[in-house]
Amino acid sequence: MSNATDQPQLTEPPQLTEQRQLMEAFAAFTAASEQLQARYELLQKQLELLQNEFQTVLEAVPFAIWVLGENGEPRFSNRPEALPGTFLDGPPPWEPGSPNGLRRFKDIEGMEHFLEQEARSTVAGQIVILRNVTEQHLRAQQATREERLQAMGMMAAELAHEIRNPLGSLTLFAGMLVEDLQSNPEPLELSRKVQEGVQRLNTLVTNILTFSRDLTPRPSAIHLKAFWEDAKSAIGVPDGLEWRNKIPAYATWYADQDLLRQVAVNLLQNALRAMEKTPQPRLSLMASKETIDSKPHWHVALEDTGCGIPSESLPRIFDPFYSTFRKGTGLGLAVSHRIITAHNGLLHVESEIGRGTTIRLRLSACE
Repeated sequence: MSNATDQPQLTEPPQLTEQRQLMEAFAAFTAASEQLQARYELLQKQLELLQNEFQTVLEAVPFAIWVLGENGEPRFSNRPEALPGTFLDGPPPWEPGSPNGLRRFKDIEGMEHFLEQEARSTVAGQIVILRNVTEQHLRAQQATREERLQAMGMMAAELAHEIRNPLGSLTLFAGMLVEDLQSNPEPLELSRKVQEGVQRLNTLVTNILTFSRDLTPRPSAIHLKAFWEDAKSAIGVPDGLEWRNKIPAYATWYADQDLLRQVAVNLLQNALRAMEKTPQPRLSLMASKETIDSKPHWHVALEDTGCGIPSESLPRIFDPFYSTFRKGTGLGLAVSHRIITAHNGLLHVESEIGRGTTIRLRLSACE
């Protein structure tokens, strides 16, 4: 009798072995492919998420970015709609020849902004960054101007005090002379001209002392629409002038009304003088609310259609005794600047020859 171990072993045919191995390899490949596909889909979702987050961050940053190719062609921007307005000093950032540094830009509403442009080279082109530095620039400009005005004010105050004493005597004697010459028409006319000249000098000395003294505002609520209507009545706007007061009825400043009245009268008088030869003079007032350092402010724009101010004169218009008007004292804007600065406000002038001037005033609102 033979043992079971003596039975012959069944072996798999080579062809079946190859097929089985092939099926096992295909199954492993399919499993690996499914894992790779799942991993790819996961990475794709993560990439889309990162792209969305990156796009959100780029759109939220407070400056504009343009990625330019090797030949200057725009490849990407977080401001694809461009900027609504006009650059006043050269091509826009996304075009060849665009300058770096401080840029002047006027938006579609006519308001001027100061932007800082910077370009950084990359392997395939460059990245251009544009930041809005209007607030910082105007604040620095105003602070520098105030330092200069304070120094000039001290010198002017000393001169005004020296002039005031003899001027008082001249005022008295001129008045006595006018009284004594009532019966002599020709000498009386001359004496009255002397008296008028002395009065103008006295007004000038008073303005100098106002300009040079320390200002301590006593703020209260000022309803802007009515405030500017009162200022208009105070200066006697001529009948032929078109007056547009578009300030909302609820707009307010928290400021010293007496001091601000001086500013309003000075500015309106300057506007009227600038429009003396304008065929269709127009004064427009607009106001918009702004938030500065988490506090509400009202920004008022006073726009005239006058002769405008030459660009070379703009840096000097706040200097005492400098005036673009013939026979102007050059103290109105200097005094106005000091009053606005004392309120921690902002005063800015934009002008163009033949097209008029816009005065921008920004002061705290009543919360």
